[in-house]
Amino acid sequence: MPPTSLNILVPIEDPKNDNTIVDLASRIASPSRGELHLIHVAQNSYNNRHVILKDLSIIAKSSTLNDVRTSLHVENGEDIVTEIQDRIQQLSCNMIFMAWRAEINSISILASNNRSLTKDLNLDTLIFKERNLQKVERILVPTGGGPHSVLGIQIAHDLALNWGAEIEILRIARDLHRDPSNPLHKRYCKQLEEDTKMQLELLKISAPVRIISAEHVVPAVTDYSKNFDLVVMGASNDWRQDEYLSGSIPDKIANSVGCSALMARSASTLDAKLSKVFWEQMIRLNFRPKDKWEAIEQMIDVLIEEEQFPSEKRDMVLAAAINRERQGSTALGHQTAIPHAPITNLPGIIGCLGICPDGLDFQNPTGEKIHFIFLLLTPRQNYRSYIPLLAQIANLVRTASFRSALLASQTPAEVTHLLKSS
Repeated sequence: MPPTSLNILVPIEDPKNDNTIVDLASRIASPSRGELHLIHVAQNSYNNRHVILKDLSIIAKSSTLNDVRTSLHVENGEDIVTEIQDRIQQLSCNMIFMAWRAEINSISILASNNRSLTKDLNLDTLIFKERNLQKVERILVPTGGGPHSVLGIQIAHDLALNWGAEIEILRIARDLHRDPSNPLHKRYCKQLEEDTKMQLELLKISAPVRIISAEHVVPAVTDYSKNFDLVVMGASNDWRQDEYLSGSIPDKIANSVGCSALMARSASTLDAKLSKVFWEQMIRLNFRPKDKWEAIEQMIDVLIEEEQFPSEKRDMVLAAAINRERQGSTALGHQTAIPHAPITNLPGIIGCLGICPDGLDFQNPTGEKIHFIFLLLTPRQNYRSYIPLLAQIANLVRTASFRSALLASQTPAEVTHLLKSS
């Protein structure tokens, strides 16, 4: 997956000592040659602005080692949250990276500027809890399979490449009956392993996957993390809610592990529903292109015909989709392919579904004929946003009954009904 061009805002609480968070943010931005914006809101010391800028420039030096552009901002205002939110909008940031120094619990979350920022912003958010982070050789990524976990896996992978570190993916199979030999539980573990490996394949990430049976998630992750230098995981869904928290699993893990912890919260994926992307006009039954290249071209023409993007952008969009396919077949297995491409300034995800009753050679390693082609175009500025859709598609097409029903559909409305009800 080509890296998203990251434009990261990093609020700096202590301009003299926040070296670690700047270094970490720069390593995350490095693969995409992104940019950091360091901001300090000087509520009571704005008269010392030149001193603060000097301190910021010193801690910013670490980012230059990672080929990352860095800008410095010192603002004056009584409301830190408002000042930072305004700067995010002005700079068109697509990620915010914040340090967390208090305990991670319901009271401190509700009282924090961090939560106030994440509550209203629709951008990827990283929360870092440092515990003497030094040389990183092993990174553990506990995952529950959701979109926040997906972002955590990608961030951990980028950091591992930068450090030359090892990465391991951990999935806990809840076993309330404490009987790992139970056939049904074994089946559950196998399904978790397959789902996690499929997710890694979609991300084009190679990493070992460990499935552990345990009655409770938090102690299992805490115990397993003892030989790791950093834990990276998806954050809680509760960070944007108003009621008091009961104490989410990611929050408890971040508090209990002995090493530093990084929590990732992806931008909102509430609208990431297949039926909202592949509605009736975006579906073509009896689709019979001669090869996969013609299939991609015809599907892009469908998007133009349905006024999803202007015709003058056709060549650019077609080139992006073809270039992605040339990097490797997007055939997923289960008679399905998902060609996709990032498009600059695209306001949201758009797609086209072609159903090929005769099957199509997609030049995939297995030689399996493809019956279902889900074309996805996604905003380059937030390319990861397409991953939840890929995961939904992959989960659906694994079921033979769903594939049979999809192939038997006689109208686009029947297809959208399947997508909505599955």
